[in-house]
Amino acid sequence: MHENLGYAGQKLWNALESDAASFETGVLVLEACRIADRLEHLARILDGDTEIWARIATGRDGELELRVDSAMQEARQQAGTLRQLLAEIFRRRDGAPPQENDDLDGL
Repeated sequence: MHENLGYAGQKLWNALESDAASFETGVLVLEACRIADRLEHLARILDGDTEIWARIATGRDGELELRVDSAMQEARQQAGTLRQLLAEIFRRRDGAPPQENDDLDGL
């Protein structure tokens, strides 16, 4: 069990924990789990199951503005990132050689 993970993140952690043989892969697994939790929260927003979908902010001229979160756009971006992380985790698990110009090598 990993602390600070929600339901979706914990389930993914349990499924991938054995794939985290190295520190670098462990970091990728943890970040994938955090993204899974974010996606779960965004899904609740999009389903209307949570109240957090908009906020009131002060505009430049001091007037109050209602700002609606872009949950759908964020969900698409997070899903794409999760897909890339999972592909990298499985590539490392299968012992594939590192890819050139891999953006994830620095993690």
